Parts: sequence; C-alpha cells; structure tokens
Amino acid sequence: MEYTKLGNTDITISRICYGSWRLAGWDTKLDQNFLDTVSKALDCGVTFFDTAEAYGDGHAEHLLGRACKGKRHDVIIATKFPFQKSAPDQIRKSVERSLRRLQTDYIDLYQQHWPPKKPPLQDSLGALLELKKEGKIRAIGVSNWMEPEWEEYGEPANIDSLQPCYNLLWRSVEKTVLPLCQKNNLAVIPYSPLCQGLLTGKFKSIKDVPKDVRQKNKLFASGVFEKALGVVARVQEIANELKKTPSQVALRWLLDQPGVSAPIVGASSPAQIEDNCGACGWSLPSAMHQELSELSAPLSEGLQSHDTLWNWHPRR
Repeated sequence: MEYTKLGNTDITISRICYGSWRLAGWDTKLDQNFLDTVSKALDCGVTFFDTAEAYGDGHAEHLLGRACKGKRHDVIIATKFPFQKSAPDQIRKSVERSLRRLQTDYIDLYQQHWPPKKPPLQDSLGALLELKKEGKIRAIGVSNWMEPEWEEYGEPANIDSLQPCYNLLWRSVEKTVLPLCQKNNLAVIPYSPLCQGLLTGKFKSIKDVPKDVRQKNKLFASGVFEKALGVVARVQEIANELKKTPSQVALRWLLDQPGVSAPIVGASSPAQIEDNCGACGWSLPSAMHQELSELSAPLSEGLQSHDTLWNWHPRR
C-alpha cells in the first residue's frame, strides 16, 4: 500500500480509499459482505474509508462504524452531508447524526456531497469551519465542485479536499479544476475510478450491464459505449503485457496522474478489494500512460462544468 497526506493537513491516508456507495441500495449483497470486505481492506493496508449520510439513509455509516469499532485510531473516516441539508443548522444536525452512527466523537473528513443552488456556498463552508474549530471534524471536503463553484466561493485555502468523478473515460476535471487543486495542494479523491465497472473489462456488450443505477451512466449509452470499449480493449492488452488486471491498470493510470491522492473504489467482495489494492506499489510505464491518455481523450471532449455521468446536477 502507498500512503500520502490529505492535502495541507497532517492526516495520513492510504492511496486506495474504500467507498460504500453500493450500500445506497443499488447492490443487494448482505451487510456481512461489506463487513468482510472492510476487514480485507484493513488487511491490505487500506486506512481510508468514505461513506455518506445519503447511502442507505445512514445505513452505510452505521455499518462502517461497526466495522471500525476498536480500530478507530487506525482508520481515517470520510463522510458527507446531503446537499439538500446545506444550511448551517442542518449541517450541525447532520454531523451529530453521523457521529452517532459511526460511533465516534470526531470525523476525519466531512464533505458537502453536491453543491446546492442555495444557501450560498459561503454559508455552508462557514458552518464547516466552525465545526473544525470545535474539533468535531478534522478536515473539510467538497464533492462535485467544478469551475462555477470554485469561482463563487473563491477561498480554496479553507478547503482540504475535492471528491470529483474522475477516471480514464471521464476527465472533465483536468481542464482547470485539477490544476487549481494542485496549485493549492488540495487532496483529490476521485470516485467512480473504474467507471462503475466499465474499466474492469467485464462488460462486453450493453446486454451485460445490470439493470441498476448503471443504466443511467452516459458512457453505457449506445454509440458512446462502443467507443469506450475501444479504450477498455487497450487497457486489457496492457494488463496482459504487465501481468496485471484491467482494474489495476486503470487505477494505476489514475494514481499516476499529477495531483491525485486516493481513488475511491467500491469493491463488492474481499477478492475485489484485494485486486484493487494491487494497483499500488508500481508505476505504469510512461509510454503506456501517455498512450491511454491520448486514446481516451476524445471521450471527454466538449464536457461542460455541470455535465455528469448520470446527466443530472442539482445546479442545472
């Protein structure tokens, strides 16, 4: 496992973060499966875990709290409050609920899940700064902020991390937001680093895609899907050459991108998290990295600030 600092903080995180979005209801695996996967993640050196109040209406936080009981000082817990609850008084209520579910008296990284239309971002961040002063949270993060949000808020020094959608097939963050984070030393913790399984190579046709939230993924749409498969095919070839898996190659491409701290993986089994952790401890040869970058670039051409994989954004 590789480790790094969370932006400008003194918090050390593993460069693989295990996320719990599957517990929002789109995966029917038993709770015990999640607990077993967390246990395997810990065995593999993962110390960084991401969840949210919105995942299963707090159920994911509750399970993560169970999984980390007795290990609290060995792990870094990140969670998020819903964008619909971004008023200062609502944020305070959310953090108290999250603390109870996580069975802890502090949250390492507390994040705004999406940028809302109102209240002003300044109000929400002001509440987070107060919580940080009080010691209830150690670091402040935002998720899904793009150019308009950074321009509106204008004080990146008050923020410790950004959680964007970012992977080999979806690279809109590279235009100006990733450089902004690098300039201000903000941690970048990308979600959907394997594009909801597309970069693992397991989907050979549209018929292979499960009838769940992935049906809304724009890269699974007819016409685009076929182009994405061309990139995935080269990922598979490179994986074979390097004796790695496609997941490891796709994650390593992201880990080698300047400014990226820790991709958030959503493994559904202990075997998957072990495979994902195999992305650490080596680097993608520069020629292969550049080839994949050039091959995949056309898929992200023309993306606007509030374009998302699911064609939905609360500020549109």
